Amino acid sequence: MKNAIWLIAAAAIAVPFAAKASDPITLKLGFPPPPVSHFNAGLLAPWSKEIEEATGGAIKVQLFLSGTLAGHRNVYDRILNEVADIGWGLHGMIGDSFKKTSVTALPGIPATGPQCTEALWQLYATGVIADEYEKVHPLAFSCFPPTSSVSAKPLRSVDDFKGLKVAVSSRTYGQEVETLGGAPITLATTELYQSLQRGTVDAAIVGWAAVAAYKLHEVAKFYFNAPLGQTTNYLLMNKESYAKLPAEARKVFDSKTGAPLAARMAKAGKEETDMGLHAVEGVPGQTITTMPSGDIAKFRRQMAPLVEEWVKDTPDGARVLATYKAEIAKAEAAK
Repeated sequence: MKNAIWLIAAAAIAVPFAAKASDPITLKLGFPPPPVSHFNAGLLAPWSKEIEEATGGAIKVQLFLSGTLAGHRNVYDRILNEVADIGWGLHGMIGDSFKKTSVTALPGIPATGPQCTEALWQLYATGVIADEYEKVHPLAFSCFPPTSSVSAKPLRSVDDFKGLKVAVSSRTYGQEVETLGGAPITLATTELYQSLQRGTVDAAIVGWAAVAAYKLHEVAKFYFNAPLGQTTNYLLMNKESYAKLPAEARKVFDSKTGAPLAARMAKAGKEETDMGLHAVEGVPGQTITTMPSGDIAKFRRQMAPLVEEWVKDTPDGARVLATYKAEIAKAEAAK
């Protein structure tokens, strides 16, 4: 009897989706990186399939890769203008629209990708940075593991940035390079290969995840690991696109986004980072250098004015930074 009741209830839930499956709603998802990116096959493609299956085919998420719908520089605008219903991108490429969110890029705050992701999502969920997302419907965002640098010239310490032309993807990283005596040049990740190959830039502040996805190891032979900050990525949805979904479809989205999806994004970022490392570890001609632990205190002193300026220039900056550090400490303690 209980089984019969359960089957009747399940059928009742499935009816709204079944009725719409013959005329599905297709949501366009803009993804600027190339198809080989692990975020494509390892996360977004499976997630899109889950949405379709959970709605009985009533909702389909169609991926547009490699800038066919949106590039790194315009994906956020494409979401706002409903050219893309959903978009994946890097916060740093949007200028100051996500100033509070850029707390993760501040140098000298040690954290893993999952720890940074958990802390950042808590900042949003508790309202500390929620005002930066009023124009969109956030599905999730996450942090890549700590950012490093790639270069055509040897880098053995942060002092070696002096006089170099360095590609950056955000204002914070640009200020960091300036503090170290380098000349920052804002470039999208898709522009790094040619810029390093042609010598337009000497180095790039970029995560290991980009090394394999964009084949940077073909043009950059030196890698320097230092606590330069962490790059964040987002999956945002147009507010109208979300509002137009049937109520039952919105429930599906709500159940498959938020903190759980953020954790999956952090995992994908870690996996793609490992791919970058594996592409160069032990390979002749490739050199990986890690900042000596004794230099970290000196580096933090160098970066202290930059952090102070960020706090001063960011609305509610002191609270954002203090809360972020507290959430990182909480995540570390829970290990």
